[in-house]
Amino acid sequence: MTASKILVYPRKGAKMATVGYPKISSKAWRALRARASSAPTTKYTPANVAAMLGMASPDSARDNTVSPMKRLGLIDEDGTLTDRGNKWRVDLTYPDACGEILADVYPSDLATLVDHEGKPDQQQVQTWLEHKGFGGSNARQMAATYVMIAGKIIPEPFVGDQRSNGKQTKRAEAATKVAKKALPKVEVEPALRQSVIEGKPEVGSGRPNLHLDIQIHIPADATTGQIDQIFASMAKHLYGK
Repeated sequence: MTASKILVYPRKGAKMATVGYPKISSKAWRALRARASSAPTTKYTPANVAAMLGMASPDSARDNTVSPMKRLGLIDEDGTLTDRGNKWRVDLTYPDACGEILADVYPSDLATLVDHEGKPDQQQVQTWLEHKGFGGSNARQMAATYVMIAGKIIPEPFVGDQRSNGKQTKRAEAATKVAKKALPKVEVEPALRQSVIEGKPEVGSGRPNLHLDIQIHIPADATTGQIDQIFASMAKHLYGK
């Protein structure tokens, strides 16, 4: 019995993607450029980038960020900024770096895919990539990266993790609400019991010497600042201070 051979042929009309294009998120682009601007000697190794961006692992950083940066010519093999990378980190020469990337990495066909204002059109670029055989998700990410570079617009400053900032903002708002909260109602029972009269009134003072028993009921949820204000108010009314 002879072994049979099974031959697999490509489906008629199917197109295979032969050339991949870089994919890098806008967050990583802005964050690493901000780091490069302030610390140009930084090495963008997988371990460093994973720590900077809070990524799951160095492997994830290598595949999703470091390798694309190398492909774009921004860093060399050891993660150091190249001449192009140094142009990229400076606002004045940022457009020049983007122009070099477009010339080296992308086909000239993409330059014609613009909207009515002459700006790169992401949907057109994505469709072009899909026609070259790339899947929808891949094509979308590649198109987003291309448009980010082709626009040559200096990225907005990186402001860190929005989730963390959101939590801090909520805490700050809560603290502000507590600070603005009206003082709790305090019950003062000056019983004014003249049980002990210490000495005689001073001549001309108009004030008898009294012993006062005062009870103060302060809510358990009153803050330190509110308690201080309560006693300051008491001092003002009782002693004129």
